[in-house]
Amino acid sequence: MVRTRTFGPPVRLKAVISFVARRLLLGVGVLAVLSFASFCFFGWQDPQLHGRSLLGAYRSWALGLFGGDTMHIFQSMMPVRGNSQPTTLLDALGHTGVLLLYALVVVVVLAVLTAVASASRRGSWLDLALRGFSYLAWAIPAFLLALLVQLFAFRAGGSRGIGPFPIAGWPGSCPAGLGINGGVLTPCAPAGHGLRYGLAVLRYTTLPAVTLALAFVGLHSRYLRASLVEALQEPYVTTARAKGLSERRVVMRHALRASLAVFVAALLADFGAIFGAAMAVDWVFEMNGLGTVFVSAFPVDIGSVNTYAIVPVMLLTGALIVFSSILSELAVFSLDPRARSAR
Repeated sequence: MVRTRTFGPPVRLKAVISFVARRLLLGVGVLAVLSFASFCFFGWQDPQLHGRSLLGAYRSWALGLFGGDTMHIFQSMMPVRGNSQPTTLLDALGHTGVLLLYALVVVVVLAVLTAVASASRRGSWLDLALRGFSYLAWAIPAFLLALLVQLFAFRAGGSRGIGPFPIAGWPGSCPAGLGINGGVLTPCAPAGHGLRYGLAVLRYTTLPAVTLALAFVGLHSRYLRASLVEALQEPYVTTARAKGLSERRVVMRHALRASLAVFVAALLADFGAIFGAAMAVDWVFEMNGLGTVFVSAFPVDIGSVNTYAIVPVMLLTGALIVFSSILSELAVFSLDPRARSAR
């Protein structure tokens, strides 16, 4: 009997496409429920919508997402509480995106270095010290850590920040002078263009990104360390050592590669918590991101509710979290053969 061979890549590509399509449909449903629930909740308190049908108002707003009037809100200038310059939702999304990307890079680098050093020297004083750092970093909430970092920068460097890293603001945007920076406006220098603007963005986002990263390095370095310790006891690692490979090569090329699926999936699955912490860090460091816009748009009292300003922010945050959860499952699906065989 002759068996025909089935080639792997087309089947795998089809499975990935089907997997992503199912998750996207589920994500669209979640976003629809989120937008409807938040619109009705805030619209019930919004003076602009008194006397109008909430279902009709939501229908008009939702249809406007597809090229209608609703999309204008993403490019309209929105006042920022305590700040001299308004911003748009798209600009705020860009600021938050830069903060998240910078912080994720720092988390990956520090978590991998910490986990590898700790797992390869299991039981040593270095392992105990790094594990202690991990527990301490995870125990401090992001908003409190942001205040502590800002206080340290203020004491060590002054009201303008520490070294080239400002204590608050965004290039070209005057900070409000709140909290530790209260009463002291950092210089509102021009944003610049091209490379100069890029370097300014790096300067302004370094302290917030490091703060945000430190709040999650502890947790994810623990995940990766546990996975590495387990991988280092597997038979293929023993075989690699028996072949005379150096310990560094065994850890980096064999154990670490096998542990990345768990690490990447956990990091992406934790994006919701990271994003929530980023909004708090953004507010503390006055970066004019989604956190600042959301706090500014959120009602001080019932009479000041603006449904059309709040719901788009919630929709953007929900879309980012749904997208990250799909990436998390896709990472597991792609990196872990057991996940593919179980579907």
